Amino acid sequence: MKWYQPIECDKTVKNPLVCDFDNLKQFGHNEETFKEGKFVDGWNDSIFFQAKKKENDGNPDDALQNYLMLPIYSCKLITELNKAGITGIQYLPIKVLKSNNDCLDGFCIANILNCIEAFDENSSDFNRFSEDFPNPYVRGKIAGVKKYVLQADKLIGLDIIRLKEYKQSFFVSEKFKDVFKKSKFTGYSFREVELG
Repeated sequence: MKWYQPIECDKTVKNPLVCDFDNLKQFGHNEETFKEGKFVDGWNDSIFFQAKKKENDGNPDDALQNYLMLPIYSCKLITELNKAGITGIQYLPIKVLKSNNDCLDGFCIANILNCIEAFDENSSDFNRFSEDFPNPYVRGKIAGVKKYVLQADKLIGLDIIRLKEYKQSFFVSEKFKDVFKKSKFTGYSFREVELG
């Protein structure tokens, strides 16, 4: 069993579309909505991501580049992930707009539903916010990770996860990576992570 951290905005098309604007807040969402591992009810299909600046217009990657660094996947990528039996993702349809408001169909935010405790604190290299940090809500929590080690026994039967202990990054199985590479999808490279 091997696991990987997707590296966003890598192995991209030559002139990628980069979304630098969205209307999530208008519908009561922000990037944290998609880091909780919770099913989103009542999704509004008027939600869009847009390349507002003309220089960000281009061709979209299958893992769409966006300023919130959310996993946003093309219809082709979603189809192949479903064919391979990759579960644990709620696909939330969005409109993707170019700077001139031309709409690109078929993209969805990949809301990762598997949010588990699988961070190996003994083997990973990370630091925490100090107990006197100005923001009391993050005191003692993980501030950054230099090297991830995941607990292998917690990953059995899963293909994509976020860590409860540190929700910034997500991780995928070898099966997910193989689907991505086999079909030559664009927008991610993959860094193998150690398992403990």
